[in-house]
Amino acid sequence: MEKHVTKLIRGTFRKDKAKVLLLELLWHKINYHEKQQFSNKERFGRDDEHSEKRIHELVSEKNHLIQWLDSLAEDAELKVSCDIEMQLE
Repeated sequence: MEKHVTKLIRGTFRKDKAKVLLLELLWHKINYHEKQQFSNKERFGRDDEHSEKRIHELVSEKNHLIQWLDSLAEDAELKVSCDIEMQLE
C-alpha cells in the first residue's frame, strides 16, 4: 500500500466547539515543532529551520482562523472535515 488516508475529523459543530477543536489541533502542532526546535538547540546548538518556519506558518494560520471564526454569528454551525493523506515516497 503506497497511500493511506486517515479520516481525522468528520462532523458538524457549533462555532464555539469547532474553535476549541481546531485551536487544540493547531496548538499540538505548534507544540510539536517547539519541542523539535528545543531538542535541536540542545543537541546540536542550532535552530531547526524547518520547525522554525512551520511555527510561524501555524501561528499565522491560527490567527487567521480565530479572526474568521470570530466574524461568524455566535450560533453558526460549521461542517468540519479533516483527512490526513500519506503517500510512500
